[in-house]
Amino acid sequence: MKKIKFIFLALGMLICLIPFAGMALYPTEKTGENKKPAEFPSLTTKDGGLNTDFYTQFDTWFNEHFAFRNEIVMVDAMVQGRIFGTSAEEQVIYGSDGWLYYASTLSDYLGTGCMTERERFNLRHNLELVQSWADAKGVELLLTVPPNKNTLYGKHMPYYDSMIVNPDHTLYELPKICEEAGVAYADLYTMFKEKQETLYLLRDSHWNGKGALLAYQTIMEKTGRSYEDYADASATRSRSADGDLNRMLYSVYGDAEMDTKYEIPQEYRYTTATESVEDAWILTETPGKEGSLVMFRDSFGNTLLPYMANQFGRACFTKESPYRLQKVVEEQRPELVIIEKVERNLRDFITQPPIIAAAVCSDIRVKEAEESEEGEEKSGTDETENFGLKSETSQFDSSMTQITGSVPEELLKTDTEILLQIDGTFYSTYHIGTNGFMVYLDESGVPSDGCTLKVILKDGDSCRTVYEKKWEKEQ
Repeated sequence: MKKIKFIFLALGMLICLIPFAGMALYPTEKTGENKKPAEFPSLTTKDGGLNTDFYTQFDTWFNEHFAFRNEIVMVDAMVQGRIFGTSAEEQVIYGSDGWLYYASTLSDYLGTGCMTERERFNLRHNLELVQSWADAKGVELLLTVPPNKNTLYGKHMPYYDSMIVNPDHTLYELPKICEEAGVAYADLYTMFKEKQETLYLLRDSHWNGKGALLAYQTIMEKTGRSYEDYADASATRSRSADGDLNRMLYSVYGDAEMDTKYEIPQEYRYTTATESVEDAWILTETPGKEGSLVMFRDSFGNTLLPYMANQFGRACFTKESPYRLQKVVEEQRPELVIIEKVERNLRDFITQPPIIAAAVCSDIRVKEAEESEEGEEKSGTDETENFGLKSETSQFDSSMTQITGSVPEELLKTDTEILLQIDGTFYSTYHIGTNGFMVYLDESGVPSDGCTLKVILKDGDSCRTVYEKKWEKEQ
């Protein structure tokens, strides 16, 4: 009996040692994640000191390099998926019939993350500010939003993630919101919904080759420009799509799926040291073509880039977030700005809106703003805890100072606008979340010490001051 226990213990220890011992002959050098595996940590830092994070970094390095890592990940995913019908990766939802979904879209699908009426108003308000800024700069602006995969093809979602709380999606209201904000909107949801065939990949979070072409055509049609629609381009079907969700779940062993590839000429050329369409900052030029484009995009823009770049003499494609809209436009001088943002990230417009200098309001009278409602006292200069005013240099654009704060929710109606008055000048603010606000100020607008700052609430034509204080730098 003791001999059996010893053999069992020795066998267990041997199995545990195989991944470590095997690193000498078969280390893992490639993973399914879209990142470079960690490098072996140094005992010292760059300045020669002791690396106090060595053990944490070593743990990360070992977890990404131990022998047979990818094989173990694949077997675990197959067992959990095919036998138990669940996902071994928390970022991936294992659906029926081979469908995989991105877990971050679940709240949108179930309706648990729907924007409130106030948040939708804030979304429209912020888009209005961006559109007004673009109009003042003489730049065309276009917004487009790729739908989440399960917004279009939710019937393959697993039963345990199909208990829809609210069937409403902010995406459904976006055409109306954009119309009210005066923003041109390329409606990809309606385009995809009208098609009978599946235009997203089963094991990827993005559209397939045909879906990308149709999205490009929809966007360009909305710009009103002439363009090559590639309707007659020859197409080939092959097992070439290596899905992002596929890699996340099965590491490097996920099976590729069938996809359509269109043979279009690459008329553009890169003017940056570009390695792939995945790069965060890409500049292109196309001889013989006119017009200039800046496209703020996410990973859905990878398959759009070749089509879009072919249509413009100069183009800039950036994945930065938040968007340094003012700085990029001033540097690139585009005629057209396209913002492409996937549905699951729509809230970015009310959490980290584009960086532009706040607009001055000329239609607000100081007398109106200084009048409070009868019986209501304005906050004193020491009551900062209710409004949380903070000033700091933007970490994303050092040329901008951002002032942020919040208004007690009980003071706000659904469509209440928040303004800032700085030394007699009124500024429109971005509305953040439900009751926050933010302004970006360039050097000419930064308040000086001792000036008066007021928070103004505007309901229709009625304005009232709800907070004021003397301004000091570095609050």
